[in-house]
Amino acid sequence: MLDLSTIISPTLLLNEQKCQANLKKLTQQAKKHNIQLAPHFKTHQSAQVSQWFRDYGVQAITVTSIKMARYFAKHGWDDITIAMPINIREIEAINSLASQIRLTVFVNSMETARFLHQRVTAPLPFCVEVDTGYHRSGVISDNTEEIRAILATAQDSQLQFTGFYSHAGHTYEATTHQEVERVHQETLQQLNQLKETFRPAYPDLQLSLGDTPSCSLMDDFTGIDIIRPGNFVYYDLTQHFVGSNSVAEIAVCLAAPVVSVHPERNEVVTHSGWAHLGKDSLTDKVEKSWYGYVVTLTESGWSAPIEGAYVAKLSQEHGTLYLPDEYLEKVAVGDLLGILPVHACATVVMMGELTTFSGEMIKTMSVQAV
Repeated sequence: MLDLSTIISPTLLLNEQKCQANLKKLTQQAKKHNIQLAPHFKTHQSAQVSQWFRDYGVQAITVTSIKMARYFAKHGWDDITIAMPINIREIEAINSLASQIRLTVFVNSMETARFLHQRVTAPLPFCVEVDTGYHRSGVISDNTEEIRAILATAQDSQLQFTGFYSHAGHTYEATTHQEVERVHQETLQQLNQLKETFRPAYPDLQLSLGDTPSCSLMDDFTGIDIIRPGNFVYYDLTQHFVGSNSVAEIAVCLAAPVVSVHPERNEVVTHSGWAHLGKDSLTDKVEKSWYGYVVTLTESGWSAPIEGAYVAKLSQEHGTLYLPDEYLEKVAVGDLLGILPVHACATVVMMGELTTFSGEMIKTMSVQAV
């Protein structure tokens, strides 16, 4: 049980029970479809949390930077994929880590392939990231000419082609299960077309994808070998409104001290700005942006969202919360309110550490030496 009286400043709370249930959910999803789960660790960024994954048989992981890869390698992970177009300015660090563990990178351009061909000094597996409609990074999936050129350039070097990856991030823009399924099916079709085209020359190539909505919701993973979701470990309101999770599955909540009460406008101000929550927002039916749901805290968890309450505005340290009359009259300066985040990944990065309801402190790489 957590003594709430000990919380004196913004504190990110972690419900370990919910987190463990989320891990079990995705582990079972991967097992059901006979695919490997190589989860993305950018959401939790914690060596302590990473150990929980070992209990579910996870052996390979995904990160977003060489810095994050070094951090988790230091804590015993030896099969790591950097799911980000490789930053060639970090070639010395990449060579160093690749000589110690199995490090897989993304090669998405001829320029990168040429550079690595000349400069890589240790075996370096790589994926070609393909763009299946999200338009963030990756080679357009039907541009087989560029893909063939990248693969040809990688020949006779330390580079080792392993397959194709896609992050169908446009599932996050979906508002229905059917929209997620449409994007997912389009991604599957494009990835499997690439497999059919390139498998004669690369019979062991693998396909992987990484968006949490698809990995949480879909029942068709035809041709997929690896899934790399990250947000599922905590979930959040963005995922909830896509349909990936229920509000009850959200495993993190920001405890925010009330610093002023304004009944004349049905608002309270808490110490909970974008410096704590991040700047991500969602938009309601009348195009009004909001930044989190409001809950009440107990020593063992938090309530369902207070009906009609939400985070209306953020500045750097201030959070302005709208509360309905019947709840507002119960709130005083010095109280604690809970905020369910719109984007858990951003909130965790901003806060740097979490507190469980058993009182354990969970630190992330941002507050530990890498």
